[in-house]
Amino acid sequence: MGITYAELGCRNLSASLDFYRGMLGLLPAQDPPGPTPPGVAWLDAGPAALRLVERPDGDLAGWDADDLQRGIRHVGFKVGNVPAYAQRLADAGIEFTLGPLKVTGDVWIAFFPDPDGANLEIIDSALTYTTVASPDLADQERLAAARRAPDAGPSFDHVAITVADLDRALAFYRDRLGYRLIGTLVQPTDPRGLRIHYLRAGAAVLEIFTFTAPTTPNPWTPDTPRVGLRTIGLGAEAYDTENGAREIAVRLRDAGATPVPGYDDLLTDPDGVLLCPWWDRPVAS
Repeated sequence: MGITYAELGCRNLSASLDFYRGMLGLLPAQDPPGPTPPGVAWLDAGPAALRLVERPDGDLAGWDADDLQRGIRHVGFKVGNVPAYAQRLADAGIEFTLGPLKVTGDVWIAFFPDPDGANLEIIDSALTYTTVASPDLADQERLAAARRAPDAGPSFDHVAITVADLDRALAFYRDRLGYRLIGTLVQPTDPRGLRIHYLRAGAAVLEIFTFTAPTTPNPWTPDTPRVGLRTIGLGAEAYDTENGAREIAVRLRDAGATPVPGYDDLLTDPDGVLLCPWWDRPVAS
């Protein structure tokens, strides 16, 4: 039951499609993991999809760029070469909030916002972890990086979330949902005490941020129109019927996810991250 898609809210769907298709080169999803009603577009990002949802009256609804805030922090894409790809984006008018720069873990990264403020990352190569928990998964990452063409464009890699309690998050994602811990990266110069824990979530990765500094609450509520980072879609190939979402929702509830009152098959993780099963259901605005 891995990450199937990330959902992003946008004020103007046409403008966001110009950005994600025209700027980043993503293609329309040929077999999206849910229906496409008016105001929704699915994009193929390789290992997972992007779901764009139009919310003309939406805003960031309290989301803050500070990673100490719990909830979804960014969506990351692998590219062949970050400095080269970042230069292409800069030439097209993209302004970076961080980088490009080489960081702990021996990779290049860069961060930039989409038209509605969703935080996006590009990263190249394979991480050198401070501690490796699953050598076979780390080896798979190195092999994939070696095969990636230097001029490769964005391919979905991960969703990052900040949590208040690592043990509680691992109990949910690793012990109950079965995501395997690949490794941990310690950021020795970060005064907030940042550690990043990488879990294999199907074909994608879930990054869990923890800090020694206090974290702040997740501002998500179900009754606020929201643009930017909204939802992590979870699914499993075994569920291919109209009842698939409900079956996955039952599994999530059994794992400890909290149902969202008034919304069928929508749940939150222990830190308030909205989770949506594979088959689409009405998503809280």
